[in-house]
Amino acid sequence: MEGPLGARALNPALRPILEALHHLLAGGEVSVQLLQRGNADLVNELNLRAERATEESSSLGTAGDLLSATV
Repeated sequence: MEGPLGARALNPALRPILEALHHLLAGGEVSVQLLQRGNADLVNELNLRAERATEESSSLGTAGDLLSATV
């Protein structure tokens, strides 16, 4: 999200990615083409964070943890 408070919007560059994700989650098939590589250090950090989050979410419940959400 970007923009001033009260007028935040999704970065336009993310719209096609989000649309593709929605189709993938709904059973569709998508293809991704990387046009320009980003900062390697930042990409590595984001990948590491995603791996950690996956590991942590996989271990929930193994030690008596409980995951809950309020809507």
